[in-house]
Order: sequence, then structure tokens, then C-alpha cells
Amino acid sequence: MQEDDFRAYAEYYDHIYLKMKNYEKEAQIIHNIIEQFENKQSKTLLDVGCGTGEHLKHLCSDYQCTGIDINRNMIRTAKSKVPNAKFKTADMTNFRLKETFDVITCLFSSIGYVQNFKNLVKTLENLYRHLNHKGILIIEPWIFRRDFRPGLVGLDTYEDERVKLARMATSKIAGSRWIIFMNYLIGKKGKIEYIKEIHQMLALDYEDYLRI
Repeated sequence: MQEDDFRAYAEYYDHIYLKMKNYEKEAQIIHNIIEQFENKQSKTLLDVGCGTGEHLKHLCSDYQCTGIDINRNMIRTAKSKVPNAKFKTADMTNFRLKETFDVITCLFSSIGYVQNFKNLVKTLENLYRHLNHKGILIIEPWIFRRDFRPGLVGLDTYEDERVKLARMATSKIAGSRWIIFMNYLIGKKGKIEYIKEIHQMLALDYEDYLRI
């Protein structure tokens, strides 16, 4: 994924996912996992692929938080939501920060955007370099390859006084890539716009992640 890809995805991300996901509950689950496995009190947290900052909004009361994402529009939104966190536009495969962290998270399938096995190994090595001794790495994988459902068409909608949105998506697996075709109809200011996006994710199973 390139830095400026997916304009519609970034602009309407919260419209779609805030009604689908309970970020506060998920952040609490992450906090509980950290407390369960930490060898010392964890103080610093890096969220890789942080999106619009919704998880960090709920985690920043317990940790000194930093977020990175390759999409500068999402980082701009995250900064406005979580002013007491630090943010940087960066690629998870090769970012370099001048600090290490007690906890590193990569949530909501963001790890899938590495797209291939080589980049996944490179990313995990990079995350390890940024992890403190006895630190904790928490990764939420993309959908497992064995759970792929051929022919499935997804539909998400949103509307308010300003905008009406419909997003339909289909997908296929080609080799080790899970290719998602997203189609947006966006109605606002008396006009309807059609936008297409292709998202490519890494198609793996549970055992593959453990092996890596």
C-alpha cells in the first residue's frame, strides 16, 4: 500500500467502523492481555497501523502512546482525536523510531497489508527492534485463509445530514494474496461519486503466523 492510496477508505473509515466496532471494549481487552503477560509495569505503547486512533484514544489513559500509519489522512484524524499521543506517518515494514516500547500492538488486521511473506518477516523483525527487553507484542491477524468465503458480497452503509454512503466489496485469493475490491457510492452536495479501491492482504492461516 502506498502512502496516499485509499482516499475514500481514510475519509469514511470512521463512518463505517465506529458503528461496527466497540473500540473501548477492545482496548480494555488489550489492557487485560498486557497485565496478564507483562514482567514489569508497561508504560509505553506503540500502535502500528493505528488508523484514525480509536484504540489509542482509550489506551492513552494507561500508557504513553505513539501511533504510526502509512496513510497520512488517517494520521491527521488520529492527531485530532488523541492530542496527548505522538503520531508519525510511516510504513510498518521499515519505520525507524529513536525509542523502544514496553508494548507494541498491530490491531484490526493491519498486519495483512504487508501483502507477502517476505514483508511479514521483515515487519516482525522491525517490530522486535523497537521492543524493550521483556516487552510484549500483540498482533491481530487478517482473516485466516481457510475462512475465505467465495462469492461473498459485503455491504456497509452510513448516512447523516451531510453524506450518504454505500460500500460494497467482493474478494478473491490469488496465491498468497487476498484481494479485496471495494466499491463506494458517495452522495453529498447534490452529487453522487463512484470510487473503486483494491486492497491486497496477505492470505495465511493460524499455523503460518505461529511459524513465522
